[in-house]
Amino acid sequence: MLLTPLLKRATDVAIVLAISAAIAFVIIAGANSLVAKTGFWRSYNVWLAFISRPDIIVTSLLAIIVTMAVGNYYSGKR
Repeated sequence: MLLTPLLKRATDVAIVLAISAAIAFVIIAGANSLVAKTGFWRSYNVWLAFISRPDIIVTSLLAIIVTMAVGNYYSGKR
């Protein structure tokens, strides 16, 4: 399957966003199990509330886009 450059970049952004969300879940679940002694579903609900906040989504997307742009800029100079 051939991917256009724009679709490839969008796929890269989606993959990085999913990995970041998974890492946030591990951190939140670990912190909840060690400190609050809560169950898995409580940790999941806290994570879901955190991940679905618009400011968290926009900040994550901006960080990913800026990082990719800087990487592309410097790879073009070589």
